[in-house]
Amino acid sequence: EAADAKAAVMGSMPVYLGAILIIVMLIVFVMFGSAFLPIRLAVAIVFTLAATFGVTVLVYQTPLLHGIFPWLAHYDGLCYQVIPMASCVAVALGIDYDIFLVSRIVEYRMLGLSDSKSIVQGVARTG
Repeated sequence: EAADAKAAVMGSMPVYLGAILIIVMLIVFVMFGSAFLPIRLAVAIVFTLAATFGVTVLVYQTPLLHGIFPWLAHYDGLCYQVIPMASCVAVALGIDYDIFLVSRIVEYRMLGLSDSKSIVQGVARTG
């Protein structure tokens, strides 16, 4: 087993995720000029990652679902290489959707709709 590679990858994850959050927050701040929006986006990213890895651990590292899916009993857990890749994909998808949604809401607000109607239209049109 590549214990040194695993230690290096897992040891760099806090710096990796922290850098991603800071860069994304700066970009969103510059794009929208809002101090609240980058914080909300960062919280959404953290919750997305927590939910993603929480469900993954629940499925692959606990015997909770072994009665329903017996083949899961053969898995030892997550491979350390999955965590950075899954983090990257989850963050990218979350940011993409969130920025697209907020952009739509801002567009409707600039067209003269009220805040609540802009949010309703933005969510309805974005999905």
